[in-house]
Amino acid sequence: MQPSSIDAKMEDLRLADSRHAPQPMGSAVAVYVWQYPLRLFHWGMVLSVVALSFTGYYIHDPFIIGQVKYPFLMGYFRFVHELFGMILLALFLMRMALFFIGNDWVAWRRYVPLKSAQWKEMVNVAKFYLFITPRPVSKVGDNALAALSYLGIYVLLFLQIVTGLVLYNNLRHSGLLRFFLGWVPGLVNIQNLRLIHYFLMFVFLAFAVLHVHLAILISRAEKRGLMDSIFIGWKVVPAGELQKEVEATAADRVARR
Repeated sequence: MQPSSIDAKMEDLRLADSRHAPQPMGSAVAVYVWQYPLRLFHWGMVLSVVALSFTGYYIHDPFIIGQVKYPFLMGYFRFVHELFGMILLALFLMRMALFFIGNDWVAWRRYVPLKSAQWKEMVNVAKFYLFITPRPVSKVGDNALAALSYLGIYVLLFLQIVTGLVLYNNLRHSGLLRFFLGWVPGLVNIQNLRLIHYFLMFVFLAFAVLHVHLAILISRAEKRGLMDSIFIGWKVVPAGELQKEVEATAADRVARR
């Protein structure tokens, strides 16, 4: 049966309509792109950012009036904040390790734009995001612009962790933290560190909104179930596209020898 007759039959059976007809992909293959540790980092970071943002904002501005009935309420919020802060630190260290021991889709070379092709790809991706071109840049892993934005978020996440540990040490006076971070308050006073720590929260929340929006936008344009991949790890990609990326990765490894 020809594709046109299949489309007509599906529309007749109300399995599709003229605006949402089946779109052929050609030969396609399922690829395990996002390893379990990467997905654990992703969803662990989502949970941590939500918990840290809620408790952190309360520490900044106690909006729950319950200190008379629950005099240790602020203590509970601080405990949860510090707990998720340590969880986020562990997740961050795991992600840094994946840059070097994870599969090639999450390796550091994918995130640092060292080649002119990556910069050209960023321009093309930006054109799609700005609705200049109708089709996204099709990639098995992250596109170059997304990868660079994630790298920027990791840098800000490192800054958030450092400021958080300095503020924690300001109360706990840990010898270990004083050894590694005791020099920071000499460069930036504690109040300014609090402000940096506080305002970075809004940067992460804004990025989360933008990240979800762009992921849905690309998933809708590609029609490959992109959003599923961060849950199950597998992505469905055209076989030709996979072959192209495999050959490019092999050539890059040969060039580095």
